[in-house]
Amino acid sequence: MKVLKWFDESFEEVLLMIMLFLISVVMGYSVFMRYVMNDSPSWAEEITRYFFVWSSFLSLSFCLKRKSSIKIDMLLVHLPRWAQKLNLALIEIIMLVFFVYMLKGAVNVTIGMIRSGQSSPALELPMYTIYGSAAAGFFLAIIRTLQNFFGLLFRSSGKNAA
Repeated sequence: MKVLKWFDESFEEVLLMIMLFLISVVMGYSVFMRYVMNDSPSWAEEITRYFFVWSSFLSLSFCLKRKSSIKIDMLLVHLPRWAQKLNLALIEIIMLVFFVYMLKGAVNVTIGMIRSGQSSPALELPMYTIYGSAAAGFFLAIIRTLQNFFGLLFRSSGKNAA
C-alpha cells in the first residue's frame, strides 16, 4: 500500500523534477560544448525537446491532481452547495469524456508509429517513445479525473465544494 500511496502522491512530481533536471543538465552541457569547445552535440536539442514533450503531457495529470488548472469560479461561489457540487461533477464528466477521446487518438498515433518503425534523427530512438507521451499523459489524466470525480461525490458536505 505504501507504493500505491507514493504513486498517488508523488509519481508525476518526481518525474517532472527529473525531466527538468535532465533538461537543465543537457542544455548546460550543450551550451558549454558549443561556446567553449566549439563542438555542438547534435543530440542535445533533440533529447531536451523529447523531455519537454513528455513533461508537458505529464504536467496535465499533475495539474489535475493539484486542482491547479485555470478556472473561473465567480458564478460557482454564488450557487448553493448542491449546485456547486453538481456543476463540478459535470465538469469532471466532460473532462473525462474529452480525455478518453484524446487517449483513443493518442493510442492510434502511437500504434502507427510502432508499425512505421520510424526513429529520431540524432538519437535514433523509436518515435513511438515520444508519441507515447500523449497516451501516457491522457491515461494519467483519466485516472486523476476519476479520482477528482469520486472525491467530489464522497467528500463530506462540511468541506468547501469548490
